[in-house]
Amino acid sequence: MVAVQERCGGVAEEMGVAQPVASRAIAACITEGLLRRVASQRDGRSSLLQLTDQGESVRRAYATEQRRAFEEITAHWDSADRLQFARFLTRYSQEASAWTARGKPED
Repeated sequence: MVAVQERCGGVAEEMGVAQPVASRAIAACITEGLLRRVASQRDGRSSLLQLTDQGESVRRAYATEQRRAFEEITAHWDSADRLQFARFLTRYSQEASAWTARGKPED
């Protein structure tokens, strides 16, 4: 079992969606056997989400497929370009998460 645990609100934040949207996605993942609810060790009234073994297997397969696609798409790039792009992509992902956590600016 994967040790990472998250609350529904945290999932909504990470996804950048409202809690009801995240709740529906979580319910579907529980139904599919990818997630399970576990009691919080800090607050017994609260539950956390945890990947099941099947969920971890799906997560690993997805990560492997992402890596394979990156390698295939950039196969003709020189190694310095691949490394720089990977760094920029990682940086963009981190900045996007931070932007979401701060709250999107109002128009």
